[in-house]
Amino acid sequence: MKRGDSSGDGFVGWPESHFSGYKKHFSDFDPGALRTLLTLRAVAQLVENSLSAWFADSGLTPQKFGVLMLLFAEEKPITLSHLRSLLRTTQANVTGLTTGLERDGLIERRVSREDQRVSFVSLSRSGKRALRSTLPAYFAFSHDALGTISVSEKKSLVALLVRVAKGFAPDRD
Repeated sequence: MKRGDSSGDGFVGWPESHFSGYKKHFSDFDPGALRTLLTLRAVAQLVENSLSAWFADSGLTPQKFGVLMLLFAEEKPITLSHLRSLLRTTQANVTGLTTGLERDGLIERRVSREDQRVSFVSLSRSGKRALRSTLPAYFAFSHDALGTISVSEKKSLVALLVRVAKGFAPDRD
């Protein structure tokens, strides 16, 4: 996006004529909503691509790294179900992520003594070492990437994104 271009035109790449064309054919068309959604998707893809490239040499993905960060923050073993709820993803996705991380020796999985159907996961020693060695550079990367946004703008952005997420939540009222 060009500096000072708050409409998103320089980022999304759709000319304004595309938006006005929809308005002619669809009475409930909201150009602001479409531009916002297109920009949000484009930014999400850019962030995902950038993070994937940043992690490429480590053998991690942004998703696997997210699991490691959550397990580090929890400081104790957690169930796969709890991990799924923290990641806001499917059980199949959590199973795939944890299987790969366990195979790589970065997490440990233990079956519950009380219920054999329940598994707990936690960081392994190797996982803790890998995370501790990666976090400083990751935090610096994050700081640099978001360096043009003030602390209050970051808080506002998070609040706005939470409101956007609620609009897409399957259980919204």
